[in-house]
Amino acid sequence: MASPHLAAPSASSIGQTSATTSPAHSNATAATFGPGSRGVNNSSTPRRNYPGRSPNAAVQASPINSSAAGKAHLIEGPGGRILCVADVRGNLSSLNKLAAQTDAQAIIHSGDFGFYENESFERISDRTLRHLVQYSTLIPTQLRTKLLTADEMRNQILAHPDSPLLTEFPSLLSGKLRLNVPVYTVWGACEDVRILEKIRTKEYEIENLHVLDEASTVALEVGGVRLRLFGLGGAVVLHKLFDNGEGAATIAGGQGTMWTTILQIGELVDTAQKCYDPSETRLLVTHASPGREGLLMQLALALKADLTISAGLHFRYGASYNEFSVQSDPEQFRRKLLQSKSAFGEVWDSVRAQVEEVVDDQQRILLNNGLAVTNRAPSQTTGTGGPLQEEPAWKNTWNWNLPDAAFGHLVLDISEGKVSSEMKSQGFNFAYRRAETASVPAPSPAAATTVPNTAPQAAVRQQQSPKIPTGPA
Repeated sequence: MASPHLAAPSASSIGQTSATTSPAHSNATAATFGPGSRGVNNSSTPRRNYPGRSPNAAVQASPINSSAAGKAHLIEGPGGRILCVADVRGNLSSLNKLAAQTDAQAIIHSGDFGFYENESFERISDRTLRHLVQYSTLIPTQLRTKLLTADEMRNQILAHPDSPLLTEFPSLLSGKLRLNVPVYTVWGACEDVRILEKIRTKEYEIENLHVLDEASTVALEVGGVRLRLFGLGGAVVLHKLFDNGEGAATIAGGQGTMWTTILQIGELVDTAQKCYDPSETRLLVTHASPGREGLLMQLALALKADLTISAGLHFRYGASYNEFSVQSDPEQFRRKLLQSKSAFGEVWDSVRAQVEEVVDDQQRILLNNGLAVTNRAPSQTTGTGGPLQEEPAWKNTWNWNLPDAAFGHLVLDISEGKVSSEMKSQGFNFAYRRAETASVPAPSPAAATTVPNTAPQAAVRQQQSPKIPTGPA
C-alpha cells in the first residue's frame, strides 16, 4: 500500500484510449493502465499527450508552481458575487438568467451540465436516455409524457431536430448562445466523455466556459480573497475507479455517463500540491457529495479544502453543514473515513495484482497519490502516544450540497475577506395536507373513544403523494 506521504508527480498524460470499451453500467472492474498491450483492457492506441501537460515535467515540485497556479481571474470592485448551481441538464440559457437575477459576476456549476451534441445521441444507452428525458427542463410536460411512453423514444426525439430536447450545448458551441459571465464547471454523472476530451484538447473552445478537472485549477481574486478552485467530476463508483471505459488518460466514461477514476484523484492531488499557497482559500467542487462519499471527504482533507460544493442528491432544499454539525464526536468522523478506506480496500485487493502488473512509472506516481488519499483518516493517538488530536476539518471545512438549478441555488457574496452565503430553494409543497384534511370527515363521538392506528397509513400517503417532488435516483 502507498505511503501516506504524497509526492508531486508529473502532470503528463498517463493513460491510453481503450480499444475495448467498458459499458457504462458494467459491474466488472477493469484496470486500464500500462503501455496498452498488457492491460486488462488491451489497447494498441498510442499515448495521447494533452496541451500544457508535459511528459518531461519534474517529479519534484516547489511549494508554489507558477505554471500550475496560473493567473488569477479578477472580479473587479470591492466585492463580488458568485452564483453556485447544479444540474442545469442542458438548459444553459438559464445560467444567464440566474446570473442576472442574483447579480453574479461568475458561476460555479457542480455537474450534469449537459455536455451532449447530436453525435452523442447514438452513444447514449437506453437507460441513460430515459433518465435525461425524464428530468430535462427543456422538454414540455406534454411531450415528456409522450416520449416516456413511446416504444421508439429515439425516433420520437429525432423527429424534433430543431428543438433542443436534451441540451443547448450545440448552440453554445456554434456561438448562437453565449455565456454572459465566466462559468466554472465540473462534469456530472450524465455527460458525453467524447465532448469533454475535445474540450480538454482545445478542439472545442467556448468563451467564458472553464472546465475544472484533475489537471487544471483556477484562482478567483475577489473581495480580498484569492479563491482557489479545484474540481472532480463524475459519479463515484468504487468498482469503476480502475476503469476508464471509453475515456483517455485519467478521464473516464461511456454510454452517455461519466465517473471518477483513482488516477484522476491522484493527478488532482498533484495539481493541488504544485500550486499550494497557504494564503489562498481552497474550494473543492465535486458532482457527488462528500457528505455521502467518504472518499471525497478524504480528498478534501488531502487538498486542505476550506469549502466544498457538490450536488447529486437532487433535494428541493440546499444543505449547509460541517462534519461537527452531523457527527456526534471526532471519533464518529474518523469511523466514517475508515469505513470509506475499508470499502475501497476490498476493491483494491481484487484488482491489485492486475494493476501492478501493467502500471507504468508515471501512472504509479499518480496511483500512489490516489491510494494515499484512500488511507487518509485521523489517527487515534498522537505520534508520542498522547490523546487523539482533533482533525481541523471536522469543524473548519464547510460543505454545501445544492439542489437542481430549477429548484434552488447558492450565492457566495465575498467582500472584505469574508465569504458570506445566501441560499434559495423552492422547497417542498405541503399544500396537499390541507386538501386531505378538508376531505376527511370528523370522527363520531363513539369513534373518538378509540385511537385508530392511522400513523403508518398517513406516512405512506405522504411518501407516495405525487405532489411531493423527488429527484432522480
